[in-house]
Amino acid sequence: ELEEAVYLQTRIHQKLGDIDEAITLLKKHTSDESSRSPLFYALLSSLYQAKGEHYTAMTVMETAVSIYPDNHQLLFEYGLVLEKNGKPDKALRIMQRVLELQPDNAEALNYIGYTWADQNVHLAKALEYILRANALKPDNGFIIDSLGWVYYRLGDLQQAATQLERSLQLIPNDPHVYHHLGDVYRSLKNFPQAIKAYKKALELFQDEEQKTTIKQKIHALENQ
Repeated sequence: ELEEAVYLQTRIHQKLGDIDEAITLLKKHTSDESSRSPLFYALLSSLYQAKGEHYTAMTVMETAVSIYPDNHQLLFEYGLVLEKNGKPDKALRIMQRVLELQPDNAEALNYIGYTWADQNVHLAKALEYILRANALKPDNGFIIDSLGWVYYRLGDLQQAATQLERSLQLIPNDPHVYHHLGDVYRSLKNFPQAIKAYKKALELFQDEEQKTTIKQKIHALENQ
């Protein structure tokens, strides 16, 4: 009952905007061997991420996985934090460890498969991983996006377009899917549809670097 009570207290502090109070509560319990829990470390890390303190979030997860080295959920969260801290190679190794502990972890399969597809390496293995993830969670729009992206990397443009269009039916406001679809349409020489997809991505992206990339692609197509 302690774990549930602390979780609920944390959520109440968050709802009230008292993130520092929630952090204090969780630090109290994670510092006590008799009351600490994997959940508390994950919550504490997420609070630091919400404050933009990504390095602190990473150190919290490093401590957590040293205490609970076989907790696949903590390892998965640790991998995501590593990626946010610019450590993609270490994040990939951690996700591979997740799969050693839980071979049917759809999110880890998808993470690794998408990362390989994005890096344009190990594409056959990437497709295998993403297909496994898709079989486990057939209605997950993010996994279907990954499937479309790996097909794009493999040169199967029609299949890529089909999967990405299907992904948008499930996650219609994800800018990354529109960006991917724009790249696919551009490769298919369907420039009007590519521009339309890019403009939707531009509308949805918050990150300025991403916006700049999209603007450059739109400009290049409009001036062909």
